Amino acid sequence: MAAILGLIHGQSAYAQTPAGSADPQESSAAPSSGFGTEDIVVTAQRRSESLERTPVAVSVIGGEALKEKSITSQADLQSAVPGLQVKASQSSDQLNYAIRGQSLDPFSSVRPGVLPYFNEVQVGGPGSGAFYDLQSVQVLKGPQGTLFGRNSTGGAVLVTSTKPENRFGGYISGRLGNYDLRQIEGAINIPIVDDKVLLRVSGLIERRDGFQFNLFDGERVGDIERNAVRGSLTLNPTPALSNTLVVDYLHSGGSSTSNVLYSVFQPGQQGPGATIAPVPANVLFSPLLDSVFGPGSFAAYLAAHPGADPDGIIAFAEKQKQRGPFEINVDGANSHSAKNLVVSNITTLDIGTDTQIKNVFGYTRIKTLDRAEFDGSPYGIDTLGPQGLRQDLRQVSEELQLIGKTGSLSYVTGIYYSNERLDYFSESIIFDVGPFIPLSDQFNHSITTNKTLAPYAQGTYDLSGLTGVSGLSVTAGVRYTVEEVQIARQPDDIYIANPQPGFVLAPQSQKFKKWSWQFGVQEQLDNVLLYAVTRRSFRSGGFNSIAPPLPGLGNEGGSEYLAEVATDVELGAKFRGNVAGAPVRLNIAGYNLWVEDIQRVTYALIRGTPSAITVNVPKARVRGIEADLTVSPTLWLNIGGSMNYAKGRFTSNLVRVAGGDPVAFGPYPDLPEFSATAFAQITVPVKGTMTVSARGDIYGQTKTYFSSAQRALNPGAVLPGYSLADFRLALQDEQAGWSLSANLKNAFNRVYYVGGLPFESVFALNAAVPGAPRTFLVQAEFRF
Repeated sequence: MAAILGLIHGQSAYAQTPAGSADPQESSAAPSSGFGTEDIVVTAQRRSESLERTPVAVSVIGGEALKEKSITSQADLQSAVPGLQVKASQSSDQLNYAIRGQSLDPFSSVRPGVLPYFNEVQVGGPGSGAFYDLQSVQVLKGPQGTLFGRNSTGGAVLVTSTKPENRFGGYISGRLGNYDLRQIEGAINIPIVDDKVLLRVSGLIERRDGFQFNLFDGERVGDIERNAVRGSLTLNPTPALSNTLVVDYLHSGGSSTSNVLYSVFQPGQQGPGATIAPVPANVLFSPLLDSVFGPGSFAAYLAAHPGADPDGIIAFAEKQKQRGPFEINVDGANSHSAKNLVVSNITTLDIGTDTQIKNVFGYTRIKTLDRAEFDGSPYGIDTLGPQGLRQDLRQVSEELQLIGKTGSLSYVTGIYYSNERLDYFSESIIFDVGPFIPLSDQFNHSITTNKTLAPYAQGTYDLSGLTGVSGLSVTAGVRYTVEEVQIARQPDDIYIANPQPGFVLAPQSQKFKKWSWQFGVQEQLDNVLLYAVTRRSFRSGGFNSIAPPLPGLGNEGGSEYLAEVATDVELGAKFRGNVAGAPVRLNIAGYNLWVEDIQRVTYALIRGTPSAITVNVPKARVRGIEADLTVSPTLWLNIGGSMNYAKGRFTSNLVRVAGGDPVAFGPYPDLPEFSATAFAQITVPVKGTMTVSARGDIYGQTKTYFSSAQRALNPGAVLPGYSLADFRLALQDEQAGWSLSANLKNAFNRVYYVGGLPFESVFALNAAVPGAPRTFLVQAEFRF
């Protein structure tokens, strides 16, 4: 969830943080206009301050920009900013973020490398949702270990809803588009008691047909049904005391955009990465089956499976490639259902001119049920069974802070507590080669709990008085985290129901204790800010839930994995001012990120069952440069763009997967070497307060790998680079409160992919999830 600096309402920034407002609940995005180079307020340091005065890389999209770009979910943010990847794994409804190569692999038991927050409450893991009536979306890049609720090694995504205001008003908007898109959203703001009791209620209803057509059953796949409502209540009993309660509920239905068969390893193929899959789909689901069970075997298989392609999986892969990813032929059932409830309660009490006590309470309950196809073919290789994939996540968090300023020191100190419980159940139908090999109906069922306690403190000291150097300051922060993780496999789990020698049948637990820190120096020189910062953070270790419960680490054949530790150095410079009379905003940052015990998943057959095993790759380094530019040469023209270069590699890459022979991991996944954007917007008056605007955006990125062992185990696990173009035309009257617009996304209908499943090492195939094709919509909105 990020935004490019060049977007109308949000620009990336790399800046400095002296003292800011003591009220961290203030606006965390630009004002509604968002054009040019006006001041933008963020909360990246848990206090409200100018974007230009935050000593970390942070990107922002304001609420109006989200609407103008037709960004209604996480998936729509894929092309919003270079450097942010929105990855799909099992399907389009299993999404997670990747920043600077820190991400989450499919079927992983680890916590995401980039954590999402809603109104300062950390929310769940991978999934999908709806964006509506938002004040801003902020993205913090790099290790986050001193201020935010949980530690993360890649960054944080901060979603802030629009707060109640002391005025009556609201809006209603409707959208219609291709694929039978119908969407209506709105909000109403009511001051129940002037400046004392403020209420805001908003909601969204969205329907859309799927992008894919399934030849197997004649149904469309990927349809969306979203119903959402949010209530926000602010109480201001005294000038010093304020409480804001937000209750957000989302019910999602429909189905998911499916994986498609992306590549099949040819039997006997040689070269780098040539392996013999333990369950060779390229043999068992092709005429080569006759070589295993005798002449006529494949014909007998086809008779038992009338929907299977008679030419075999290798020929089918070529047919799928020719059809493209939106005309599919898959045998697995496809459905998606999710109920998300998020409660955020923030209380602030001013106890002095520059001192404030703040309490953040959070409650999250996310229940999902998915049925999906994993191999992307009409053969019974790997699909979710009738009971599907069920996840029930409950989180309760409590955070108490003291925020203030004394003399030259601005500080934030506090303590964070979280109690989390995840009930994970999946039924997988694997390898139906009847009548020769009966299908495997595999159940994985576990309950994982996590209890976290973390005190922290961070401060910024203005050195101007001591050094005589105006604008010079230092920032230092520290945090000590204790996380206790436990996994309890349930009686219907395959490993408990069918125990083998050496299995650990009792609950497994581990406690992780780690220090995190941040230190930075920054100096403001008129319109130029210079900063340097170094940080360390981690994500805790744990236990693999889709692997045999054996003692020891995954590298040694066990089910445990170590904590991952990330340390970075970031140097940045920022300019905001006028050049030849034109407002300009320019940001440049370079970083070096070192990661130890990197948590990556590989897929293997262990003790006779397909497993997803998280291992620790010893060491990696990611280097990069990020730059963005916005220029307003005239009152009617805004132009800009951004560029990201990143290079990652495993510097110590030999790993024993499940205790086997060492495997050389690499290249580094989820990290395009180059990504860039460019935009131009023209806005001209028509009559009175009426204006017309035209805007164009271009996004492009180079190839990415979706396996951390692509070279050794999954040679087909690489997604090609792509470029996208979006256009918008709008007519609006700000004073009258109405607007009409038309959006065209992926204008040239490019085919691209947003994630994949690297199953070549176990099934001799890979699958991938396509991104959205060309879409268009028209929108009408009225504000009152």
